[in-house]
Amino acid sequence: MVDLSDLRVLNTRPLARADALQTALLATGAIVAQLPLLEIETLALSAEARQSLLDLDRYRWVFVVSPTAAELGLQHLGDYWPQWPIAVDWLAVGESTAQVLRQALLNPIVPDEESSEGLLRLPVFQQRQTGDRLLVLRGEGGRNLVRDSLDGQGVGVDYVELYRRRLPPDTMIRWQQLISTQGLPDIVILTSGESLQHWLAIAGEAAMSVTPLVISPRLAVIAQKAGLKPCIIAASTRPEAIIAALLTWRNSLNHDIDCTEPTERR
Repeated sequence: MVDLSDLRVLNTRPLARADALQTALLATGAIVAQLPLLEIETLALSAEARQSLLDLDRYRWVFVVSPTAAELGLQHLGDYWPQWPIAVDWLAVGESTAQVLRQALLNPIVPDEESSEGLLRLPVFQQRQTGDRLLVLRGEGGRNLVRDSLDGQGVGVDYVELYRRRLPPDTMIRWQQLISTQGLPDIVILTSGESLQHWLAIAGEAAMSVTPLVISPRLAVIAQKAGLKPCIIAASTRPEAIIAALLTWRNSLNHDIDCTEPTERR
């Protein structure tokens, strides 16, 4: 059984995504507090976005960057497409996103690394041809790595922005209440660039005393540049991946302590 007893963890996932992780962490004996650093605001479709959805069958691939993008994208597409076009390949950034798509009877391809970098390494892109098109369903202000990488290779990339991520208005008050009653956590879970930026804004100097857990080397680099402690890197946002990373980290700390303890003289 996984034992993370007494490890103080701050779960910053949005409320709609936090429960499974919260339950899994509590089952390990960790002391878990919730402080959502993101909330979702649904956006109205622009005329250009609506046309992209109507033109779904003209794309070779559809890349979905989050479970929220999957849910909102499927809702909109359901208004135009009673049946899915056969020739379109669906790509999900990770397993949680893939699960939403599978509920709509789609069979998405999932990269090993939950990121745009992982997507670009998929074998399907080694078979690309000039004139191929990729549709990306995402939130407002996402990275443009996919377009920047594929545009120069003859692949057209269009974005449909379905939602906006923002800091919940009561977060600062909740953070102050949390540290006054429980003190600083040992670990803060940060699963996106936005949550990292919000953490820095809310915690201030205190952020430098807490170990971040992130889900990609890219986020670890950003955290390092911001002056945070060395990151724990989980393979994905799945609870089992986060717990596995925490366990490896804690075991490495215990090993370091064992190795530095003085041995008894004989």
